[in-house]
Amino acid sequence: MDVDETQFRYARTLSAPSGAAVRFEPDKQLYGHAGIDFSDLRILDSEGEQVPWRAEPKPAAVPSQVVGLVARGRLNGVVTVVVDRGAVRPLIDRIALEIPDRRFVGSVVVQGSNTGAEGSYARLSTTPIYAVRGAVAARSTTAVFPPTDYRFLLVQARGVSDITGAAVARDPSQPQLMPVQAGSTTRQRQSTTVMRLDLGFARVPVDRLSIRSSTPRYVRGVAVEGSNDGTNFSSLNDGEIARFPGVDLSTIALAARHRFLRVTIRNGDDAPLEGLRVMAEAMPRPLLLASGYKPPFRLLYGVSKAAAPTYDFARLPAAATGFETARQGSLGTERTNELFEPPGDTRTFFERNDYLIEILLVVVTIVLAAAGLLALRRRTSASES
Repeated sequence: MDVDETQFRYARTLSAPSGAAVRFEPDKQLYGHAGIDFSDLRILDSEGEQVPWRAEPKPAAVPSQVVGLVARGRLNGVVTVVVDRGAVRPLIDRIALEIPDRRFVGSVVVQGSNTGAEGSYARLSTTPIYAVRGAVAARSTTAVFPPTDYRFLLVQARGVSDITGAAVARDPSQPQLMPVQAGSTTRQRQSTTVMRLDLGFARVPVDRLSIRSSTPRYVRGVAVEGSNDGTNFSSLNDGEIARFPGVDLSTIALAARHRFLRVTIRNGDDAPLEGLRVMAEAMPRPLLLASGYKPPFRLLYGVSKAAAPTYDFARLPAAATGFETARQGSLGTERTNELFEPPGDTRTFFERNDYLIEILLVVVTIVLAAAGLLALRRRTSASES
C-alpha cells in the first residue's frame, strides 16, 4: 500500500546492512513524537517500498547447561577460568558460577571469543556477585551479559577464593536493563527529599529506578509519580529502600511511560540521605524490520490520528522472522519532514470562534433580562391605573 508522506511531521534515516532483517532501538524522540505503540510509524526502503515492521520477538529460553572449565588460575586476588561451550552453542545471556565461599562481596568480568586464542577475547560485562547474611540473607553468583554465541568465555572474579563450576543459560524474561539519561533537580521539603527527573520527551519507558546513597545505614519510604506535562502527576509505586550490614535494597520497579518522574523520599526525623543518586533504567524494546528490502530506510511518524499498520510479518512465528540473525540498524537525526502538509482546519465556524458563542449567550441573557424588566414595568403600570 502506498504511503502518503505529506501526513507525517517527522522523518529520519535508518542506516543498516542489506540482505537480512534489521533491528533498531527506538530513542526518546521516537517515543515522544510518534503515537502510542508507534501506531503512526511507517518505514520506506530506498526504492519507496513500504517495509513491514514489528516489535522484535523474544527468543526462546535456553535452560541451564553445565559447561566445562578448560583452564583455571589465580593471580593477584583474581580467580580466572575459561569455559568451553563446544561446537554447537545457542545464544546465552548469563553464566551461573559455583563459588565455595559462604560470605563474599566481589565482581565478575566476562569476556568472549570464538577461538580461545590470547588477544581474541571481547569484553561482555561486569557484574557484582555476593553472599551476605544479616536481617536478610542474599546470594547472587550469576553474571549477566548481552546475548552471545561465543564458544569460549573468559571469567575473572574478584573477592572469592575459587570457582569450581559453571552453567550457562538464557532467560529472555529478564533482559539486562540499560540507563536512561535524564536531567534532575533536588529539593528538601520539611521531612522529605524530592528529586525530579526530566527524560526530555513524553512517553519514554522506564522499568526501574536505582536509588543510591553514601549514607551507611538507612531505611526510607519512597513514593514515585509520573507526568507527561510536568503538572499533573499520577502515582506509580510506593516502596522502600534500605541499606545496612547484609542488606542493600536500592531499586524500585516501575511500569512508567512518562517524561517526568518525581521521587519523594520520606526522611522522618533523620537527616536527608547523603550523596543521593537516582538513575532511571529500562529494558531494551527493539523493533524489527522484515528482510528483503533495500537500505537506507526512511522512517515517517508524527500523525495525530493514525490507525496502526497491519502486516503479515507481525503475525509470523518468531522463528520465521529472521530475528536471530538480524543486523543492527543506526537511527539518523530526527528532522521535520520536508513533504509535511499541515491538515486543513475542518472545524465549523463556531468551533473555530467559540468566543462568539459566549458573546451571543451574554447578549441573549441581557436581551431576556431587559424584556423581562420591560414586561414587569408594564404590569406594574397597568395595575396602578
